[in-house]
Amino acid sequence: MHSTAVRIQNAFGFFTTIAFFVAALTALSTILYPANPSASINLRNIKVRTGRPHYTSTKSQEYLLLNFDLDADLSSLFNWNTKQVFAYLTVIYGSSGTANKHTENEMVLWDAILPSANAAKLHLVNEQAKYKVNDISGKFLESNATLRFEWNVQPHVGALCWGSIEADSEGNVLSQAEKGKRGKWSFQIPPAWGKKPATKKAAA
Repeated sequence: MHSTAVRIQNAFGFFTTIAFFVAALTALSTILYPANPSASINLRNIKVRTGRPHYTSTKSQEYLLLNFDLDADLSSLFNWNTKQVFAYLTVIYGSSGTANKHTENEMVLWDAILPSANAAKLHLVNEQAKYKVNDISGKFLESNATLRFEWNVQPHVGALCWGSIEADSEGNVLSQAEKGKRGKWSFQIPPAWGKKPATKKAAA
């Protein structure tokens, strides 16, 4: 006869194995639910302002401020294994300064946690960027920038999944097999308020 401790250990091992296989089947079952998210973005009121990072600082830096319209439908990302979806809007831009070693920069402008399929249908009009964006060098130097709409699916069981929708300089949507609409996704960061636009020197 096995002791009580051995019986408890065997029962615990059996139920742990069953729970592992149920979790694995739950995660794999989401493959049967194809996702088809879509998004459309249009930019409004892009401007750059100069300010100090905190009141004790004597050095000023530039901040990118913008408003945007966003229509997105991420409801297809929800299934019985989806806990929530984290959606966020990022801006990607290059540094024009030759002394700046950071040739590509990416920062978050806006984000939201979507707890259900109903909340995953977004319709934002003239929405203000949630976060202030500033360059590590303190100046944007009128760089070219592009927006990217991204999401992270957080399941009850299984691995995290990421996806994104973006567009090229002509507004053609480039995505990971997702649908998107044309809109103003790319733009040139304007000069700070009160400063004249930079002029390119003519080639000799």
